[in-house]
Amino acid sequence: MILRNITRIAAAAIITLASGISLAQVGDAEAEALAKLEQMTSSVNSFVADVRFDADDVESLIDLWDDFDEVGSAYEDEDDEFVDFETIMASAEYKSWASSHGLDSEDWLRKSTRITMILYREQVLEGAASMPAQMDEQLAMLEQQREQLGEEMYQQIKQSTEESFAYFGKIVELAKELPEPTAAESAVLDSYRSELMALMSEDEDDDYYEDYEDYGDEDYEDYGDDDYED
Repeated sequence: MILRNITRIAAAAIITLASGISLAQVGDAEAEALAKLEQMTSSVNSFVADVRFDADDVESLIDLWDDFDEVGSAYEDEDDEFVDFETIMASAEYKSWASSHGLDSEDWLRKSTRITMILYREQVLEGAASMPAQMDEQLAMLEQQREQLGEEMYQQIKQSTEESFAYFGKIVELAKELPEPTAAESAVLDSYRSELMALMSEDEDDDYYEDYEDYGDEDYEDYGDDDYED
């Protein structure tokens, strides 16, 4: 779905460094992921700047989420490149779909995108709140394995961990630039947040937030394995 594809780009950036990338590849992977995220941020901000949503808009998104999935899938890039909103809105198929549901095609897509990205922003900032504690915990676990790992391996893993959290910090800064809800919009979201989050996470391939939260736990448990021995 178009709206899932938007959050997929953002969430994929969050776990780039948790996906087994070697230290030699980190720079290029980070730059590419952040470039996509920066493009998404700019495009979204421009696309939703002049709209505000109410309860009716949220209910419409919830009701039509799966139905729109079939139409929107045609505009998802297989390489997770960002969605071209202008192309979607100009599409005869999308216009026909919107008309069949009695929707203003442009207004509905703008408001639906605003709703989705406000929720994405919330999730990133919530994750950021626990980031310092997570980093301290992972570094403490690493310190316990320092002698077993050897100094060279210890320093490499420590550097990778610190770079991962610094990278996530850059993602947080970009998320802060996404639209914030008005007081009225916040009140509406309070009533529908659980339903919306369930829809955003139901795609079995989109468990990115959970993957990021789990990052480090499995890896650090395996420090004693032969793979880390000199």
